[in-house]
Amino acid sequence: MSFSTIFLEIAKSLIDEIRKSKIVGVGSGRTVSAFLDNLSIICKNGTKYLPTSYQILLKLKENGLEVTDTITSGEIDLYIDSVDQIEEKTFFSIKGGGGALLKEKILMYNSKKIILLVQNKKFVSKLGTDCPVPIEVSPFSINFISNYLKKINGVPEIRKDIRGFPIFTENGNMLLDVTFKEITDPPNIEKEIKLQPGVIEVGLFTKKPSKIYLINDKGFKIINLD
Repeated sequence: MSFSTIFLEIAKSLIDEIRKSKIVGVGSGRTVSAFLDNLSIICKNGTKYLPTSYQILLKLKENGLEVTDTITSGEIDLYIDSVDQIEEKTFFSIKGGGGALLKEKILMYNSKKIILLVQNKKFVSKLGTDCPVPIEVSPFSINFISNYLKKINGVPEIRKDIRGFPIFTENGNMLLDVTFKEITDPPNIEKEIKLQPGVIEVGLFTKKPSKIYLINDKGFKIINLD
């Protein structure tokens, strides 16, 4: 089964929840983008979508889906996103590979219901295995935060483009991709890192999703967590 077909089937299975929602928050990245391409085929019902990046804002408009913003939006009924990695027992996740972790966390943590679209290979027994944790940092503090992360056994790398220049987020901040040998207590690590002056957001997400669509090349299965 093609991934386009899989995402179309996922969109069909979510259609009732989306139609009942006044505001749907939308994460960023290729998985979410592919989902929106297929959602637009079957659903243009007046639901308003709140994007977490300019990339997704353009994708929503390209597909004729109505866009809103945080100023005019009330409560977020539903939030749809993907992950870089998610732990199979705790459902804690790593996100921010696309650089939109600040807005993604704001919307996710302020949504009534969370749907995650997860590729099977990203559903792991131990969080952090072959997956760095993105951290959004004020440029002024980049060296101080890097030194702190080394002290807690992290290996930070400044995210750069193909030319070797630092990548800046839409918020004007820099990104550190931090590799840890192991992440034994994600909520505590997230809390401790966020206490450091200059840290804007940490790509450890500890809010439990409502539902996971676990995707492989043959289709998907649904994990209900509500």
